[in-house]
Amino acid sequence: MNEILDEIEIKNAQKRFSKLSLLASLITLGLFGYLFLSIPKTITASQGVSAPPMIIVISIQIFSLVGIVLTTLSFVKKEPSTWFKWAGAILNVLLFLLIAGSVIFARVV
Repeated sequence: MNEILDEIEIKNAQKRFSKLSLLASLITLGLFGYLFLSIPKTITASQGVSAPPMIIVISIQIFSLVGIVLTTLSFVKKEPSTWFKWAGAILNVLLFLLIAGSVIFARVV
C-alpha cells in the first residue's frame, strides 16, 4: 500500500551538448573566416590563386560534422531550449549547407 502513485518526472537540466554545439559552430565560423581572409585581395593572371591549406579545409569539415552531431544529440537528449541551443543549431545547419553546396558546386563546375 505504500506505493508511489504519481512519479515525479525528472527533467533534464544538462546543457552540455548545446554548449558544445555552439562552440563547434563558432570554431567552424572562425576557420571559415581565416580561410576567406587568407585569399589575396588582388589576383594576377600569372600568379593565380594558391590552394588553401588542407589542414584548414579538413578542420572545417570535421568541426562542421561534429557540430551537426552535437546539435542532433542536444535535441535527442531533450536538453532545455535555450538561446545557445538554437544559435548553435542554426549556425551548424547553415554552415553544413554552405559546405555541402560548395562541394556540389565544385563537382558540377
